[in-house]
Amino acid sequence: MKMKQTIAAILAATMVMSTGLTVCAAGSGSAAPVSAEKTESSSDNGSTSTAAATVKASGAEVTVAGSKVKTSIAGAYAAQKVQGVAVVNSLADVKSKLNLSGSQTPYVMIFDTDVKKSSKAMDSVNAAITAMGGGEVAATLNIDLGAKEKGKYVSLSDGSVGMVVGLPKEVDTAKSVSVVCVRPGGKTTILEDTDTNPKTVTFEVQAGLGTYAIVTK
Repeated sequence: MKMKQTIAAILAATMVMSTGLTVCAAGSGSAAPVSAEKTESSSDNGSTSTAAATVKASGAEVTVAGSKVKTSIAGAYAAQKVQGVAVVNSLADVKSKLNLSGSQTPYVMIFDTDVKKSSKAMDSVNAAITAMGGGEVAATLNIDLGAKEKGKYVSLSDGSVGMVVGLPKEVDTAKSVSVVCVRPGGKTTILEDTDTNPKTVTFEVQAGLGTYAIVTK
């Protein structure tokens, strides 16, 4: 993965992110939709959002920007503002990259967010865009990458996996795309698109909770 240098000017930005993303999901083997439930997606201003999450099994087929892709890990794929999301590494590779034990299985929760739900994170995103010389936010996701063990969610802090996201239909595919990642505490990093498809963006998602803003320029 190519990663631009963390922008020092915005490391001082503070983001208080709740790690209490709650999804009343079935076990990782289930692909049944979950009814609407309250999810505190990076509720740094105390607000909550309601999203209808679809729990997908490991190896489930996902449509990403019109193409069929299999996502390697189970999770709550609730983002509606992009054209599909999938983890591109193999399940074995994910387990290795996240240093999971034999009884742990990777699990991811993905939700849309915006300035109302994640105001401090978006402040850091906007500061990064200014430092980049401008750009527009096409979509913003809160992603919590962890694991499940004996039916319980386990937070992780080490490792990363590759993720492909279908860009919103209204995005000008002639523009360049990058991703601004904001982690708890305000650390902000610019991630480059590592694929060649103008309709998607592929980048590394870090273990744990983060806000990922897709930026076009």
